[in-house]
Amino acid sequence: MEPIHDTVADPSARRAAWSAYWATGGLHSCVGSFDGNYSGAIGDFWRGVFKDLPEGPLRALDLATGNGALPRLLWEHRGDRPGLEVDAVDLAQLAPGWLDPVQHAGLRFHAGVAMEQLPFADASFDLVASQYGFEYANRDAALAEALRVLKPGGRLALVMHHAGSVLVRVGRSELQNQSLLMAPDGLLAATAAVLPWIARARAGQDPSGEPEALRARTAYNAAVQALASCIAGSEAPDLLLETRDWVNRLLAGTGADPAPALAALASYREGLVAAGLRTGELIEHALDETQLAALVSSVQAARPSGRVRVEPVAQAEGLLGWGLRLDPA
Repeated sequence: MEPIHDTVADPSARRAAWSAYWATGGLHSCVGSFDGNYSGAIGDFWRGVFKDLPEGPLRALDLATGNGALPRLLWEHRGDRPGLEVDAVDLAQLAPGWLDPVQHAGLRFHAGVAMEQLPFADASFDLVASQYGFEYANRDAALAEALRVLKPGGRLALVMHHAGSVLVRVGRSELQNQSLLMAPDGLLAATAAVLPWIARARAGQDPSGEPEALRARTAYNAAVQALASCIAGSEAPDLLLETRDWVNRLLAGTGADPAPALAALASYREGLVAAGLRTGELIEHALDETQLAALVSSVQAARPSGRVRVEPVAQAEGLLGWGLRLDPA
């Protein structure tokens, strides 16, 4: 079986996967609630950025916004002051369910916009920011565009994936778990094979004498046992546990007609493929120290009068990413 994240190279698959994810209403691409993600080191980074912003009217741009976690945080920080405008762009289609057109007047979402081609005039923004998004772009082109639309005395702030972060480490484990679940002898294939026989039993027919039914049941039991062993040895078994529980509920709810359960199983598998694409992108685009140093050099060369600062973003759970700031000297 080919790795799930091989589809990273397909831009249309990438856009579809992220659009489907944001359609669920999630605020960000990392696991956890909005409050959970912004009560720790990441929140501290952004609150430090916002604290240093000048008083008075402010126009900000969020790159690769997702469903707008960063604009929401900025709005909570200073939305009670007049003159705040935020433009938030993303290549994917967006579904910011928290957005209130009246309460958040001045906050604009722009779907289908690439960071490498921003539809804004030169020197439009006091702040250009991105969280776990900028690194997915063509960095040279995206940086050129970000600095083009940034005012001469403006600020650039980026939180980016770190190649050595706990998120990347867990992501690698997640990809292994996804491949396990979707393997020819994995739980999803075994469930698909056993479902029609369960439906026949629910319809009052006894399939116990059927050789195919016996083979399907044996394969399913073997997949469940293999899954239990992997759960015990996995650094991040959440997906395996969730899928096992979901399959148990699916089998328990299967009636005499297997078609609805088989359709739900196919949809679940499609969701895993999309999740694998997103996780594969995270791993592929996380920056190591050499890549970060090149980015810092480019920022400094483009804005020699500014001050560039880089710091690892970390908390008790481990390293979360790189934090980069360009501030006026």
